[in-house]
Amino acid sequence: MLSKLQQYSLYLFLLPVFFVLHGYLENYGFISPGELAILAITYLACTLILAVICWLFFRNMHKAALAAFVIMAYYFFFGVLRDFLKKHFPAVAGYSVLLSAFFILLIVFTIYLKKSNRSFKPLTGFLNILFLIYLLIDTGNLLSKTFRSGVVRDLSVYSFAKDNTYTPCDTCSRPDIYFILMDGYASTAALAQYYNFHNDLDSFLLQKKFSIQTNSRSNYNFTPFSMASILNMSYLNGIKNTKAVTVNDYANCEVLIRNNEVIKMLGAAGYDIVNYSIFNLAGHPSLIKQSFLPLNTRLITERTLFAHVRKDIGWKLATWYPFKWFWSFDVMQANRNNQRLIELIKTHPAVKSTKPRFVYAHLNMPHSPFYYDKNGKLKDVATITRENLSFPISSYLEYLTYANSRIREMVTSIQQQNPSAVIILMGDHGNRDITNEAFPIRHFQNLNAVYYPDNDYKMLYDSVSGVNQFRVVLNKLLQQKLPVLKDSSIYLIDRDDSHPAN
Repeated sequence: MLSKLQQYSLYLFLLPVFFVLHGYLENYGFISPGELAILAITYLACTLILAVICWLFFRNMHKAALAAFVIMAYYFFFGVLRDFLKKHFPAVAGYSVLLSAFFILLIVFTIYLKKSNRSFKPLTGFLNILFLIYLLIDTGNLLSKTFRSGVVRDLSVYSFAKDNTYTPCDTCSRPDIYFILMDGYASTAALAQYYNFHNDLDSFLLQKKFSIQTNSRSNYNFTPFSMASILNMSYLNGIKNTKAVTVNDYANCEVLIRNNEVIKMLGAAGYDIVNYSIFNLAGHPSLIKQSFLPLNTRLITERTLFAHVRKDIGWKLATWYPFKWFWSFDVMQANRNNQRLIELIKTHPAVKSTKPRFVYAHLNMPHSPFYYDKNGKLKDVATITRENLSFPISSYLEYLTYANSRIREMVTSIQQQNPSAVIILMGDHGNRDITNEAFPIRHFQNLNAVYYPDNDYKMLYDSVSGVNQFRVVLNKLLQQKLPVLKDSSIYLIDRDDSHPAN
């Protein structure tokens, strides 16, 4: 048996299987088996291609496998290595050191393998046994979790569903509801106070008979947490004060958004759910294109070399071949999504339906990247990527001006084609500019405007926050008696990045 294990370099393909399985185990309940299979097949294919390239150079399977193994191991565990060095040896945790050192060591190792006359069979056997043991341990832990009853979430809003019942309203008119979320759109008051910017969107909205909640605030300053609270009409259990959030916290929020209370309640009231957002809703997947890999597998892929380089220094590669084309395609994806969703929102009201509809649209604007200037001119990729890192306020304000023009188009289209529709126009949080302040209140001051066809806004109040937005709206539209919660905001920081993209 041992001789067989020394004969074949199984460890090279056990490595990606272990990496994917271990990541799945650590994020159990967030990634589907289908998504896991796609990721595993992708990594196995990449490993096989690299092994073939190495074989063409060495003409020896054991040497080719070792070279490919070193490269793939560094790729998979780069994040773990860099996090360790950042904590204990920050002086050598920079990309210039890590990438240069690996490149030099790889050349030295390649020369050694090329000149060596060793068979490397004992090392092959050891690595095979090592990864088989790792896989057996993780398989046992996975089976244990599979047969365990239920998955405990760090964040939840279960008390809402437990303590509240939905009261059917047979006499309610049940108008169509358009919920248009503008990511990172600050309130007019914040724009004037902090950036000396006069926002002319208010005059348009008032002309269209909207009620503007000028002192509205979000409950959280990161998108997934804010949307989880808005759509569940509740604060998130597990977050009490300022918290350094992790990738698992983000994943928890996506679970809460997918199964949120608003769509459950509206579904029970007979509404069709139309999802034009960046999130999956239960039974209504997102139309947004993210990447060639399943969205939730980023819980695993975020640790890799590619993910770290893309996040931290990828913008620097925007003008380099062969990175230029890929980066250009990648950085422009959110703009393509925005343009598609805007057209869907503008044309949707003309579609006739026998049932009322709840349309949730989530546009990644005026949040960075700042694709357009104030005149609607698309910027070049180099400028977009540079501004995405430096976050100039002037670019944010110009992109906000462009966003205003698209808001006018959407609102006008909805009101002309579906005059009885309710429109909720919100920012998920304020402008999250770079700061060292302990509690930057402007990060929470968000756009909030509501249109009711009957212009009866007495239930709305000026300082409403996200957790109460749909409580107030549904109390009016469906004659519910949901209590209004105390409005407050909780400042979050990202564990790895003080200025995350969400």
